Amino acid sequence: MAINTAAMAARERYGRALQEVRRAARLPSGDPVQQIDVAKALGYKSYHRVSQMERGLTWPKDSEWKILVKVLHMDLETRVRLETMRTEGKSIGNAWWTAFEGEFPESLIQFVAYEDAAHRITTCAANVLPSLLQTEKYGRSLTAGVAGSVLTPDAVERSVELRRNRRGIFAKPNPPVVEFIFSEAALRQEAGGKAVMLDQLDSLIEDGSSRTVSLRVVPFSAVAPSMYMVHLLEFGGADEKPITAFDSMTGMTFQKRPKEVRENRHYVEAMRKLAMSHLDSIAVIKNIKKELSSA
Repeated sequence: MAINTAAMAARERYGRALQEVRRAARLPSGDPVQQIDVAKALGYKSYHRVSQMERGLTWPKDSEWKILVKVLHMDLETRVRLETMRTEGKSIGNAWWTAFEGEFPESLIQFVAYEDAAHRITTCAANVLPSLLQTEKYGRSLTAGVAGSVLTPDAVERSVELRRNRRGIFAKPNPPVVEFIFSEAALRQEAGGKAVMLDQLDSLIEDGSSRTVSLRVVPFSAVAPSMYMVHLLEFGGADEKPITAFDSMTGMTFQKRPKEVRENRHYVEAMRKLAMSHLDSIAVIKNIKKELSSA
């Protein structure tokens, strides 16, 4: 049976948020609230149960949740935020991406769960367009061209379907703010041929019209090109720490330590400085489409 990495990711996010709330809480004496203090309030002699919650191994029961709210002195905003995370996380077993578990690397499914929960997403790509921007034909041509020798036609189509479903984040009532930084080379490489690229360029222009999507092109004239496919995922809660993820041939590699995230932010900011503005990037995309149409 496949591990439900989506549910695991949700529990881990919740556990980290719960831990941050506990560490900020104080006892009547003014001392920090320890796990054993919470455990005693819950009626346990050992802090083991509280440790499980904070490590993302389990969800608090309804009766435990009421006590947690009280002993950690949660204000209304914190209580609603954590309760929402708990409710949504517990029902995540029915999330659409669980249907793809076992077919793709677990780290990729976990990334999709993080992506779906993110409040802000920044992606730096190199010479191909990020998956969230890819049309079905563009994505199919990439997958079939690079991995077609080891994937069956059905597996290629499942990869296309996964990417298509990921674009559902744009249709959410409160979609994330998304910024894509990629090389001009990704716009000029005719992946799938001329017709596929014209359709892809049209799709980029349409995506770029959204108020929550920013496209930033690193031009050929820049002093350095984009080198890595890296994602910076930031979440809505003040206590939720951002993470970064790198694409690889075998899945995703996550970096969560503050120092690692900080270093990756420097890289993202460097690429942002090299890239053109959103409006200038849209103008470049339109010009390249015009050139390709008349070729």
